[in-house]
Amino acid sequence: MAKQAKNEGVLDRISTLPDHMLCHMLSFLPIKDAVRTSVLSPRWRYLFTFMSTLDLYDYRQFRGFTRRDFNDFKNFVDRLLLFPKQQVRLECFRVSENASDGDCPRLYGWICAVLSRGIKELVVSYGKNLRLPTLLFTCQSLVTLELDIPGDMKIPPDVSLPNLKSLNLSNFLFSDGLIFKLVSSCNVLEELYMEFVKLGRNITEVNIHSLSLKRMTLEFVLVNRDKDYKMVINAPNLEYFKFYDMLADGYRVSSMNSLEHANIRVHQCSEYAIYDVNRERAATNLLQAICKVKCLYLLITHAETLIPMGPEPVFAFHKLVQLKFVNETEAWVGTWILEFLHCVPNLEILHLALDAASEGIKPLAENVPSCVSFHLTEIRVSRFVGDEPMFQMISFFLKHATVLETLIIAMKYLTEKEELSITKRLLELPRNSRSCQVITE
Repeated sequence: MAKQAKNEGVLDRISTLPDHMLCHMLSFLPIKDAVRTSVLSPRWRYLFTFMSTLDLYDYRQFRGFTRRDFNDFKNFVDRLLLFPKQQVRLECFRVSENASDGDCPRLYGWICAVLSRGIKELVVSYGKNLRLPTLLFTCQSLVTLELDIPGDMKIPPDVSLPNLKSLNLSNFLFSDGLIFKLVSSCNVLEELYMEFVKLGRNITEVNIHSLSLKRMTLEFVLVNRDKDYKMVINAPNLEYFKFYDMLADGYRVSSMNSLEHANIRVHQCSEYAIYDVNRERAATNLLQAICKVKCLYLLITHAETLIPMGPEPVFAFHKLVQLKFVNETEAWVGTWILEFLHCVPNLEILHLALDAASEGIKPLAENVPSCVSFHLTEIRVSRFVGDEPMFQMISFFLKHATVLETLIIAMKYLTEKEELSITKRLLELPRNSRSCQVITE
């Protein structure tokens, strides 16, 4: 009796919630689990059909499916999306190739169906070329669009996505410049991601114009190109900029006064790995465009041939407080790096990830970068193998850095005995900063 009374006192809080909240909760469940709730009671029987989010993206929910299972599932999704009595608003639709079992026409139909239901977020990932409906490029409700589809992206001449705020495109081939027209036409676009996209032969200029953009990632892959391209960017309100590519023939980029973080990785073909005035000018223009950044990741192969250094720097990063410089070849020169530090007078944190150099640094005792003398508080050196050129650089930093608090050395490819010997030598180096700690990893 006591147990029965206790059970009768339990309150079913979930059943007291309104239908729209229950549907929202179901949206966080895998589709199979959401459908299973239909057996709970008559109220729950068709509740899952009113979910505002339909997530068919995770391949794990289709593990163990037989051919019959896939056919049944695709028919179920057809009924769910095309149910004439339940044309409710769909906020989010996420789908991958696994859900359609590689059925292109079926997936095409699903995309058309959700576009007519006020969709705000659409995510599609497909492992082969997929024809996209023209309706996609004139959808008035879309806020987030994410497409990961290899193959040529066919964009109609007339595009209109007035509410689009986030655009993520991966693995596409751009054979013409219509994609850049699309970007420029989105007046409220805040985030643009183009990753592993291929530029076709006909692309001679990458032209991105957007006053609303705050975050942008451009990662290009050149395909059978026999000529260079120029890059034109007018996005003055960017706060984050990531750029991976071969060095373009030229850059015309508006000033980015609000830039907080930049991640720049550019390299040139081996045939250009010697001094070339045009390449040098292009690299300089690119860095000048981002000189207002506060945190910078910089990887430039053959930097000595691309960025001129001398007594008078050609640009200055006055706002930069954190820099990670990476070089994946042995063709870096210690002297060049110290000269580059003259361009970052207020730098506080420096991270160097460099392969073993072929030569060290020249005596620069009378020309110490101001950031080393007055601002650097933390230095991290990665990939340290005990090479003499890097030892010279570390010794230079310790000798001249007056406010340095931490020097972290991450060793690589060394035996325990070698690490102990190098650590001992590092700890014996003279330090200008009394509070500096040398830490080895």
